[in-house]
Amino acid sequence: QLMANFLFKKSYKLSNFKKTTYDHLWGSTGVFTTIRLFGKEPKYILLDEHIFKLNKSLKKLNIPFSLTPDKLFDLMPHNLRIKKYDHLLRVAIKKNILSLSLRPRLRPKKNFQCTLINYQRSNPSIKNLQYNKILSLQKGIDMQKEEILFFHNQNLLEGSTTNLIVIKNNNIFLPKGNFYRGITLEFLLSKIGKDYRNKFIKFADLESADEIILVGSGKGVINVSSIPSIKWFSSSSKMFNRLLAIYKEQLK
Repeated sequence: QLMANFLFKKSYKLSNFKKTTYDHLWGSTGVFTTIRLFGKEPKYILLDEHIFKLNKSLKKLNIPFSLTPDKLFDLMPHNLRIKKYDHLLRVAIKKNILSLSLRPRLRPKKNFQCTLINYQRSNPSIKNLQYNKILSLQKGIDMQKEEILFFHNQNLLEGSTTNLIVIKNNNIFLPKGNFYRGITLEFLLSKIGKDYRNKFIKFADLESADEIILVGSGKGVINVSSIPSIKWFSSSSKMFNRLLAIYKEQLK
């Protein structure tokens, strides 16, 4: 896994927004969100949804702070000289610190694979910073070519940076269970109506799937080519093309 190439990293005291020594905040009690920046201006993809969910999580952790888009724009450096953005902005907050970092988005490669790992993230209703185990798992893979799919009690849950969608006979299935429902997933579901079902997804469901799709702020929408450990190979890209078209509307 290549180390991310950050364009900037900044931390601020929540009390007065004075700059302080940069801290990535991984492992602390707090929350984060990753927003895709795209285009010349740039456009902050699904910004309101990200901020709404971030603030809701801060409330759950009793952190008395609420972020606004204006405050975020204030804190962003304005001298970046980027002609066209396709970058990921990470916003992380704990009780006294807000940290921002920006890195180029790595485009997922074709022939994308998944690895299955028995793990359930802590407190998955919140996008929290207890990520050390996930980060250590990610070190072992090339994130442009591969995603780790977590399962627990033989039920598939989510990817390490994505949500999982399983397609069989043109039906859309989402996992039941304890996992984080990301912004990109919720956005796509809001566009396809009631056209999906929640179920406990077993290995057998993966093995018999026509398509396995991953969605997330960093990855966008990915068509999984194969899961070598269960000898699964994709046999269609119909639903992937439909979801990708919906997602790409946001980038215009």
